[in-house]
Amino acid sequence: MLKRKLPIGGVQTFNGLRKDYDVYVDKTASIYDLASRYKTVFLSRPRRFGKSLLCSTIESLFRNQKDNFIELAISNTDWKWKEHPVIHLELAGCDYTENGISVLINSLNDQLDKVCQNYEINIERNEFLESRFSRIITELSFKFDQVVIIIDEYDNPLFNTFNLPEQNSKIREKLKGFYSVIKQCDQYIRFTFITGVTKFSQVSVFSGMNQAKDISMMSEYSDICGITQNELETYFSYEIEAYAPRYGGKNNYLDKLKTYYDGYCFTKDKKSVYNIYGVLNHFDNSAEFTPFWSMSGAPSFLLKFLEMKNENIVEIEEASMKAANFGDYKDNIITLYPLLYQAGYLTISDYNENTGLFKLTYPNTEVRQTLAQFLMINYSKSDNNTSFSVSNQLIKSLIDGKPDDFMNLLKIYLSKVDYSLSSKITEYYFEFAVSNIINLLGLKCKNEVHTSNGRMDSVIFAGNYIYILEFKVDKPLKNTFSQFAEKEYSMIYRDSGKTILEIGIIFNRKKRNIVNWGIKS
Repeated sequence: MLKRKLPIGGVQTFNGLRKDYDVYVDKTASIYDLASRYKTVFLSRPRRFGKSLLCSTIESLFRNQKDNFIELAISNTDWKWKEHPVIHLELAGCDYTENGISVLINSLNDQLDKVCQNYEINIERNEFLESRFSRIITELSFKFDQVVIIIDEYDNPLFNTFNLPEQNSKIREKLKGFYSVIKQCDQYIRFTFITGVTKFSQVSVFSGMNQAKDISMMSEYSDICGITQNELETYFSYEIEAYAPRYGGKNNYLDKLKTYYDGYCFTKDKKSVYNIYGVLNHFDNSAEFTPFWSMSGAPSFLLKFLEMKNENIVEIEEASMKAANFGDYKDNIITLYPLLYQAGYLTISDYNENTGLFKLTYPNTEVRQTLAQFLMINYSKSDNNTSFSVSNQLIKSLIDGKPDDFMNLLKIYLSKVDYSLSSKITEYYFEFAVSNIINLLGLKCKNEVHTSNGRMDSVIFAGNYIYILEFKVDKPLKNTFSQFAEKEYSMIYRDSGKTILEIGIIFNRKKRNIVNWGIKS
């Protein structure tokens, strides 16, 4: 097939994308809506989710580059095409871990220099960055019109130094003063758009008068970044039709794409989107199912965080949070679940209207598998090659319905797990260790599965088999069989057409491994 030119490889400018590439997923209807309704807007999304391209699109709109928007949704609205001076600042791309304040000030001044050059105003650097920023906004407004301010990855300096308290505190105070200028110059500003991974309440843009409107969890903007199912099938119909035969037809191919790259949900209505970075690279690499998003940046921040906070990682999956806890960090205190959600490693899977709780889980196979790999490599006693030496055999044993082979191989894996990660060895920790291994293999494993009669510890789905696992620590195997008989867990899967195997597993605290197992007859 003749491949289309897709915007991969760091294409983040709307102007370049419209001129040089074959596909643009039209988000201008949402841009029109938010730019018409609000004065200052904040959007939180994980990295490589299209935030920078969105910023560039907004810049092009306010620069009145109308030719870029021909045949797009906004061209059919009553948008008032008018040019505004734009200050577009990007805080990613710098390392703030050493000499953070100097790096921050120099980077912002360099970008403000370019603004002055572009609009031919002469406001030189001085020792007060905040006053210079204020004077530039005022001067642009007097000379041209109200200013549009775009700040991409506003929180990167804070995120980059959260494990360095002294540096982080100094940077936070500097940013607090810098962003306060936006409020002080409100009358000179037409629109402000701010993106980031997370939300720090102590940064002035999120406090006091004229604070930013946080659209991150608003249903109408749930797909402003990312690709919906309809967009995937509409804009990429050419690629889908070309590669579908390789995967057994269109429906099978779409199902595989959805399982691997879809699943990111940012609102209570559970409208999911695909990660655009992964999808574009998938199509450009001849439809290879590769964890492109995960490979683009290892979660080193997570390792730093776990080491610094001594968090218990066994409770990562199936977490629950109130809406107020989604990355709204006060007193610069970062916690595990919001961090994983904001970074894209967990997403919303359900919402309970009665309790106001959001349930979180891994968004898709790509994230589930790569995060499991990260945890396995960083928290095992062996190197990568040793950890994966029996992977194929484990997968085959499950798909072939050979639980004894699986259990013997599982013992090899468990012998390499560092149990210092947990303060105590419990059934729940064992569930985590096993599910982490299954996720690493790319199979589906659910923990804490509730039924009308009780809760199953773990359920593994592998081909034509469903494995229901019950874990006990230092207890007789017969206890697991009694529980299977009493709770009748397998009832909910009896119409699945799959073979169901109920396996009791005994874990010894002293030996820190499996010592016995059996299959309920």
